Amino acid sequence: MRELYLDMTSGISGDIMLAGLLGLGADSKELSQILSKMLNKHVQLELETVWRNAVCCNRLAIKCDIEGEPFRHLENIKNMIYSAECCQQIKDNAVKTFEVIAEAESKVHGISIEEVHFHEIGAVDTIIDVFGACWLLNQLKIDRVISNIPVTGYGYINAAHGIMPVPAPATLKILENMPLKRVDTEGEMITPTGAALLKTNVSEYTNSFTGIVIKDSFSTGQKEFKGMANFMRAIILENTYNDSIINITTNIDDMTGELLGYLHEKLMEKGAKDVCFIPAFGKKNRPLYIVNIMCVEKDKDEIIYTLFKYSSTIGMRIEKVNRITAERDFIEKEVMGEKIKLKRIKYKDIERLFPEWEDCKKASEILNLTPSEIMQKVLE
Repeated sequence: MRELYLDMTSGISGDIMLAGLLGLGADSKELSQILSKMLNKHVQLELETVWRNAVCCNRLAIKCDIEGEPFRHLENIKNMIYSAECCQQIKDNAVKTFEVIAEAESKVHGISIEEVHFHEIGAVDTIIDVFGACWLLNQLKIDRVISNIPVTGYGYINAAHGIMPVPAPATLKILENMPLKRVDTEGEMITPTGAALLKTNVSEYTNSFTGIVIKDSFSTGQKEFKGMANFMRAIILENTYNDSIINITTNIDDMTGELLGYLHEKLMEKGAKDVCFIPAFGKKNRPLYIVNIMCVEKDKDEIIYTLFKYSSTIGMRIEKVNRITAERDFIEKEVMGEKIKLKRIKYKDIERLFPEWEDCKKASEILNLTPSEIMQKVLE
């Protein structure tokens, strides 16, 4: 398993996160091209070298024409992200991050999400930070993100609505149900964007980790704090030990097929890694379904709430179990002029290839062959 450990000495912001991921060797040119098309503006991402407490760090520099009407509402931003030329997982992750910020803003100001009028997060550079971070996590093939406990300072900041305490109200709202440490250093250490990226991506908060260090990157932002170095270490780990996952199980004997299907949809929307319904017989020889859900720790509470809300269950069994997963990546092959993506599975000396169904189906319609024939040709 390939893990990313975020070692934050002084908090996190969107630009620090993006600089940290770019410093791990990701392709900034390709990301710049995707962002340029998505924003309909020329975007160029570069890393500057700066020093924090005598440590050499990467700092993000964005070259972009920001003239024109900013993206002010969530729906505008979502439509723009969904137009990007990338996989659906990246888009969904970026949209989820913006939804986290929008929900926090709506609660702080007592308005609906649709009414939220974005300020900083509507700016082009923040859209770049959020989408860029989600895209880079995918490109770096990160399976899991872990982090130490984020820290915040004290004091006041000048925000769009006036002088606000640190952390800002929206930031604090995002940080609900997350561990947080306040230190005796003045200044805003965690921005709403940084907090949302943590909430959306981090599976576990811990000061310890185990694994082989593959690569590390030091990144910083524009600020310098008195008595504390403002940088973050992003560390890629190859975890040679078993992974763990949360397994939630319940028995249901009084729901229709339509309701069970809808339950499946809602559980997947809330982050379930897998949901399966196993037919069985229960008490009084009554047919039932064993509902088995797998999810990561950070999504557990949301999954439990969803299960209670959309099913008839009155209880469930929850356990943390170890699992072993094979390495996975994607390769591309060409069949009679059509590109087919294949999932490559590797475990020790075992390797298997699985053609992507949608690509095979599309190619079969163009080439007037069956999907089975396309699969056979791509595996030759």
